[in-house]
Amino acid sequence: MILAEERRQHILQAITQQGRVVAADLAQRFATSEDTIRRDLRDLDRAGKLRRVHGGAVRPSALTSDFRERVATDLPRKQALAAVAVGLIQPDDIVLIDAGSTNLALAHLLEDGAAMAIVTNCPAIAVALGQFIRTEVIMLGGTVAGGTGSVRGARTLKALADIRADLCFIGACGLDPAYGLAAWEGEDAALKQAMIYASRRVVSAIVTEKLARPAPFKVADVSSLDQIIVEADAPADLLARLRAAPDAPDILIAGQEPR
Repeated sequence: MILAEERRQHILQAITQQGRVVAADLAQRFATSEDTIRRDLRDLDRAGKLRRVHGGAVRPSALTSDFRERVATDLPRKQALAAVAVGLIQPDDIVLIDAGSTNLALAHLLEDGAAMAIVTNCPAIAVALGQFIRTEVIMLGGTVAGGTGSVRGARTLKALADIRADLCFIGACGLDPAYGLAAWEGEDAALKQAMIYASRRVVSAIVTEKLARPAPFKVADVSSLDQIIVEADAPADLLARLRAAPDAPDILIAGQEPR
């Protein structure tokens, strides 16, 4: 039988290589109980070697990476997702764009007049669209959350209560077919919930590593999304689970015709 210290070293190696681990998978891998794995993750969290999240754990840096770093990471992949998203916008739409590096890539692809109005909680997105004349650009008020690239708080939620958008591009920290859309922070989750409530249609463009990734704060069930845009390498079994969910969203694959 593998010793606890050796098992924990293997867990840290997996975190380093994959960026995340799932407790149920670790329990199966090491032929032990999920309670044992949770104790391992708890102790490693206390030692500062990982951060526990719902269903597993992530690298410590996964929760604190700077928005500027995320913007510069995997840009071609995010641009491919954004190119699909742009095609969903109609000229008479009021579009709500959540903060996030993939949504910023979307903003950079937008042309003036592509929508009637763009509403965002992301200063970088507002700046990217700042020269628009035919499309009205509305920046939500609130408190700038350092490192996240977003504005949030009570004033942001109050402003959203007065908005009815045709289309919302919601950011995702993680998306699991069973658990749904999730965020790293509770305040961010509350903001995303308000955005979904304020919108007639909701779309999320997601890089592959965020699929089935655990994040601690639930935003909404998968059924709250109308469409999900994924990369071509998204796991087929996970896409099948998404399609099998009640009131499943349409799945669009970047670089392919819609299914």
